[in-house]
Amino acid sequence: MSQVHLFDRTSDLLRVEMDIRSKRHLLLVSNIANQDTPGYMARDISFKGELAKAMDAPTRENLDKTAGALSTNGDETVGNDLNTVNIELEMQKLASNTGNYNALASMVGWKYRMMGDAISGEGR
Repeated sequence: MSQVHLFDRTSDLLRVEMDIRSKRHLLLVSNIANQDTPGYMARDISFKGELAKAMDAPTRENLDKTAGALSTNGDETVGNDLNTVNIELEMQKLASNTGNYNALASMVGWKYRMMGDAISGEGR
């Protein structure tokens, strides 16, 4: 007997995408907060890389294990204090990441509304 899942692979990927965006948000905010910390290395997550791993994950359990590969920006020293935070770049990344997260949240909301309409028989 096969299992029936209420949520499909698209729902799983949307959840993973939102998780990656959330983790990236925390890293970018941390970078901004540490813009004046001597020797601080700006950190980031490769969203495309992490999403590619998630899409290649054969099972739901493996989807949860994808997000987490951090990279540091050791090539761009902004000041004499060996800090690599470029505030303009970090703010740009943060704005873009926030916009993408909000778009994902809208898609998830739309998907749940569609499911609710299908269950209640509305939307016919």
